[in-house]
Amino acid sequence: MPLLVFRSAASRDLASISDYIEQESGSLATAEAFTDKIVAYCEKLARLPTVLGRPRPELHPMYRSVTFGVYVIFFFYGDDDAPRSHFYVGNIIHGSRDLDAYFAAHPVDDASA
Repeated sequence: MPLLVFRSAASRDLASISDYIEQESGSLATAEAFTDKIVAYCEKLARLPTVLGRPRPELHPMYRSVTFGVYVIFFFYGDDDAPRSHFYVGNIIHGSRDLDAYFAAHPVDDASA
């Protein structure tokens, strides 16, 4: 099973999602429960033996995406020596965002992609 790794941008995205939900709902427990569901979904994706998601070469050559509710999870597989050794979550972005504009302002760091 590939090792699940949340890159720093994805960790920031999860924190932002949690902050927003807590602000809107007034409940830290609700916010944490939702972000826990996202993490559990990513864990499930990492365990699956097939290549998943939609290729997103317009955003980054290695990126793929799947949806989780109203969010889009951007991820990629592997390391050079073992293509399926890691499942990297790169970003988790609300689906209503202008993705081209977002990635133009927040380019994927190729050193860690």
